[in-house]
Amino acid sequence: MTRNRIELEGRLLNQPEVRLTPAGTPVLRFTVDCGAPGEELRLGIVMTGESALAAKQLLAPGREVKVIGKLVGPRRALKGGSKTPRPDAAFEVVAASIERHDS
Repeated sequence: MTRNRIELEGRLLNQPEVRLTPAGTPVLRFTVDCGAPGEELRLGIVMTGESALAAKQLLAPGREVKVIGKLVGPRRALKGGSKTPRPDAAFEVVAASIERHDS
């Protein structure tokens, strides 16, 4: 049983970006609006590994997607000697699977 699981459907807001870590691992990032009509709920999505490269081929801005993964909170960074949330920190979804959601 997984305690932290999120499944969402939404519209891709930006061009998906893949970068490589120094170790050569692909990291895919993009943002999805998954709010109800008239509401905005933007979540960052991140996926790593070879599956990230395959998922990128399915994605384009404006496309509807379905994401299943794990919700993670803001990471903490040392700032002025104390641990405080980064000003740009937000919740994001670490994706286990990403698929197009054709209506």
